[in-house]
Amino acid sequence: MPALKSLVIENFVAFQQPLEWRQHASLNVIIGENDTGKTHLLKLLYSMSRAIEDYSRKQAGPEPKDLPELLAQKLRWTFLPQKMELGRLVTRGSGNRLSVDLSWNAAGRLKFAFGKDTVSRIVELQTHGLPALHGSKATFLPPKEILSIFDAIVATRETVEIAAFDDTYYDLVQDFRQPTTSGSLQANIKRALAHLEDVTGGGEVEMEKDGNIVFRRGKETFNMHQTAEGIKKIGILSRLMRNRRLTPAGGCMLFVDEPEVNLHPKAIVLFAEMLHEFAQSGIQVYLTTHSYFLLKRLEQLARENQADYSLLDLRKQEGAGVVGMVTMLAEGLPDNPIVAESLRLFDLDVQLDLAG
Repeated sequence: MPALKSLVIENFVAFQQPLEWRQHASLNVIIGENDTGKTHLLKLLYSMSRAIEDYSRKQAGPEPKDLPELLAQKLRWTFLPQKMELGRLVTRGSGNRLSVDLSWNAAGRLKFAFGKDTVSRIVELQTHGLPALHGSKATFLPPKEILSIFDAIVATRETVEIAAFDDTYYDLVQDFRQPTTSGSLQANIKRALAHLEDVTGGGEVEMEKDGNIVFRRGKETFNMHQTAEGIKKIGILSRLMRNRRLTPAGGCMLFVDEPEVNLHPKAIVLFAEMLHEFAQSGIQVYLTTHSYFLLKRLEQLARENQADYSLLDLRKQEGAGVVGMVTMLAEGLPDNPIVAESLRLFDLDVQLDLAG
């Protein structure tokens, strides 16, 4: 069963009026034209999930921290707002207050709010049922791979603490650093790995003892600058499965921002099938996309398996910010700009053929 259940937000960047996103599924696709807040929504869910993960882990350590402090820090370093002020995330306009209400399982809840003058502290925060998410893990895969800029991310965050890379990159570096472990994998995870190997031709990204990252395929070894960006993205996921970061055990949430970037259409389809295997294994998946190939394949998989996969379609409304509509992919693809543009190009092809 998916862990996260619903999200209600108001006055969060582009979302001026309340967005009520109910009944989250095992796999959730967010679509919308540029500047409709897709990535903002994905990062918000990730920030809350990762903050709860960090809170649960630190409670058992020698220096526990409060959830409001961890959440504020995660929001600031994930969104990198101007002057690192939380209030910059509030929709512009006098009197506006940002409010967020996230729920999970039966009665779990994280609710917080702050105004446009807030800098670095969240005072208004309520929680219920946090133990239900104890042991859960949240992982974010940004559009750009991290392996060719690995050292730069580490240096700017660990040496000089410059806001050059947000926490989606730095957290992924930390997750990638964890060593791989032996042992059997769940059947769905094995199938996901098989899809990745189809894309890489059986090659694998490895971290050597000296920290150097290479791509090995057969007897050949390539450094990251010799490796295609799409292969590097696939390699990251492969390692996260092998080091048990991406595993259904204990609950896991995967957030993927535009997975189609730098992938061939055939690889995009295989990536969709891999995300399907994740969702079927018990990993809750959230992704944004502009790709017809990815969207269509996920719809086919939802229909074939009668899966609970959902589609959140974000659209701008004049004078009202961004609104969202949720449909289930097992019921087919609803009219949306991605499908409309594909049909427009097909119609243009027909006209050109007729003219010829």
